[in-house]
Amino acid sequence: MNTVLLALGATAGLLLLGAIQGATEFLPVSSSGHLVVFGHWFGLETEGSLSREIALHFGTLVAVVLFCFADLRRMLGSGSAGLWKLAVGASVVTAGLGIPLKKLIEEDLSNPTAAGCFLLVTTVLLVVVAPKDDTKQSRVVEDGTWAHGLAMGLFQSLALAPGVSRAGATIVGALLLGYRRPDAVRIAFLISIPAVGGAVLLDTVKGGTAELALEPTMIAAMAVACVVGTVALRFIAVRVDPVSLRRFGWYTAAMGVAAILTA
Repeated sequence: MNTVLLALGATAGLLLLGAIQGATEFLPVSSSGHLVVFGHWFGLETEGSLSREIALHFGTLVAVVLFCFADLRRMLGSGSAGLWKLAVGASVVTAGLGIPLKKLIEEDLSNPTAAGCFLLVTTVLLVVVAPKDDTKQSRVVEDGTWAHGLAMGLFQSLALAPGVSRAGATIVGALLLGYRRPDAVRIAFLISIPAVGGAVLLDTVKGGTAELALEPTMIAAMAVACVVGTVALRFIAVRVDPVSLRRFGWYTAAMGVAAILTA
């Protein structure tokens, strides 16, 4: 498999990673896990892989900002306390856990074996943990509380491990807190904006993402991630019913096993 994929070349591999990032960032299948696994399969250098991943996340960040633009504009007006509590509460927890764990993630978890194992964790979230009954989901985004924001931050922090889906963990978390499925999607993507934006900013300050993002092939890859991500956003917005989540879960199970076997 590696021989065939290596023939694609680093440039083609990077563009494909952009497409993979766009397709998987908003689906509950873990874009970070896919980038680690496919980066290995494409024979891309592991050095700087986290900066490469963060740069590609910038492409999908643009897509999600456009998708959540109405919510972001609403946060500047009255009646948006629930949105602020969810976004700020989740961001505090994610930053508090993510910053000290960054080195551990980059050095010990950014490999196909670890990613494969964490993809199986995503399977458990989607197949076992996710609610099967819609009748108890009645909350909307505007019902957000500080407690819910902090809880969502814990669910989002699970995705610090490559292979655990941020979208999957946060959508499941919002469903467990009683939010309606469409609102669970909105919450999941809304709280991802400061998390991803913060990661991009932090790595840029350290010089990792900024230098990499100026390379022509990386700019093209980020553009691909943005375009494909926009399409994926529209798809997942209507694909969070129990049956669809379980199907995504079985996919991550197959992907996880494949990653472990080919590591």
